[in-house]
Amino acid sequence: MKWVLADRMDPSLSIQLSKKLEVPKVISQILVNRGYKTVDDLKSFFYPSLSDLSSPYLLPDMRIAIDRILKALKDRERIIIFGDYDVDGITSTALLYNVLSRFGADVIWYLPDRLIEGYGLSTKAIDEAIEKGSTLLITVDCGITGYESIAYAKTRGLDCIITDHHEPGSEMPDAVAIVDPKVMDDVNTPFRELSGVGVAYKLADALYEELNEEKSNLHDHLDLVGLGTIADIVSLTEENRILARFGLRTLERTKKPGLKALLKISGLWGNELSSWHVVFILAPRINAVGRVGNPELAFRLLTSRSLEEASRIADILETENKRRKSLDEKIFIEAVELAERSITEDERALVLVSDKWHLGVIGIVASRLVEKYFRPVVLISTIDGTGKGSARSIPSFHLLNAIKSCSSHLIKFGGHKYAAGLCIEKDKIPKFREDFLKYTLEHITTSDLEHQLSIEAKITAEEINLNLIDWLELFAPHGPNNMRPIFLLEDVDILGEPRIVGSNHLRFKIRAKNNLLDVIGFNFGDFKERITMRSRPVNLAVVIEKNTYYGQPDVQLRIKDIKLGNWRIDLD
Repeated sequence: MKWVLADRMDPSLSIQLSKKLEVPKVISQILVNRGYKTVDDLKSFFYPSLSDLSSPYLLPDMRIAIDRILKALKDRERIIIFGDYDVDGITSTALLYNVLSRFGADVIWYLPDRLIEGYGLSTKAIDEAIEKGSTLLITVDCGITGYESIAYAKTRGLDCIITDHHEPGSEMPDAVAIVDPKVMDDVNTPFRELSGVGVAYKLADALYEELNEEKSNLHDHLDLVGLGTIADIVSLTEENRILARFGLRTLERTKKPGLKALLKISGLWGNELSSWHVVFILAPRINAVGRVGNPELAFRLLTSRSLEEASRIADILETENKRRKSLDEKIFIEAVELAERSITEDERALVLVSDKWHLGVIGIVASRLVEKYFRPVVLISTIDGTGKGSARSIPSFHLLNAIKSCSSHLIKFGGHKYAAGLCIEKDKIPKFREDFLKYTLEHITTSDLEHQLSIEAKITAEEINLNLIDWLELFAPHGPNNMRPIFLLEDVDILGEPRIVGSNHLRFKIRAKNNLLDVIGFNFGDFKERITMRSRPVNLAVVIEKNTYYGQPDVQLRIKDIKLGNWRIDLD
């Protein structure tokens, strides 16, 4: 793994900010490197507030959307909310359903079956909405590329408001209003990277303003907003970071029976929550029923008012998640075998096809394959005759642009830089694969395919203490573009012999003045003999954490990588 150390941007500014705010110099330097330039920038970063959120009316068509919803409320029109089947879409649907219900709306909802209907607004959903008497349809977390479906709805007399956060296609849907930050010309807006539920929250926020309602009631739904925002792996900066931080705190004390039941069955009730808990524990359980069944149960969990019903549904989600894990592992093994047989040295992406893969989990498997091979991956399942694919990418490669370049072979597609989905006729898959691989060969360098570890700053053992950790904890919640800082410790002397603990974990201590710092490397046990055999010291890339033993906080360094012998650190 190649280590890349961030260059120190404007060190004099970093020193000034450190003095003014009494922040450790290494902390101010990291934030200057990340683009924070003023005292107010740093204060807003360390102590964000909901009042820092911008007006929802800065989003395109928000005024039009709100006026149309107010008319529907006044005239007692039936409103249908159409969402996506993932966590972002389900939380968006639940949020607007709760908000509109509070205002007395005649509101129903629709979540498509992933296996039967696939992604996006369909004529089936529109027909059902009309059959049930709906005159206004609001999409959440989808719709921006559904111009054919929106056009069909218009012919049937169904008004549509699109709320989405995905990139638009070659055409814009003919909707009453399109509330999507990605259609804005200004790419520097603080809400351009909102999740689907973030856009839905903005719509709800505007509605509360128009109706002069107490915002604290809306803030009770930040648990849904934080859950969907973090689960969708959007950039956790600016407004997303505010929504995620307050969302996690609201989730910890949630009043919703469904979320309480989910936290209890996951063993998290009563704990301080982090983005890690959402991504790896909560989101997979909510996603499970949408991946291997119908997302209706997840929606009912999030909107249930009965703890008994919520507990029953949470049990089902737990069972479905175990089933999903089993499918995931089986397909991953098959995909690896296929990749090892098919990949060649001059290919810079993987396009794998099978008529046996479950459509609901190929996205997860694609992500795992990206981790293993560190290259873009497209998995296509033809289990129902037509090819349906999920794609995932590496940081340096814009996946959606690549798929757009091959769009002549596709029935439909959608997504963003790092993740996308597509639908394709079976006989067109070979040509798509050929063109996609050709595009990646032209746009991905060999260095792009090299695993890199981004290190934000050098630090000495003497600088590491609990005060530093207190500042580092203010960086949370962590996620894309706001990852936990990784530090470089050069020429570290290990005290005594390293030892193996647990399942191949490496543990040892290093000295910092008169203190000893505990170091642990999960799954780094193989380094024990290498460290022992070589002359020390060693170089460590670590994250700095607080560990509490018997109620007593202490410093722990968690290893991300180890370098032995001669090596050179690369600069950004």
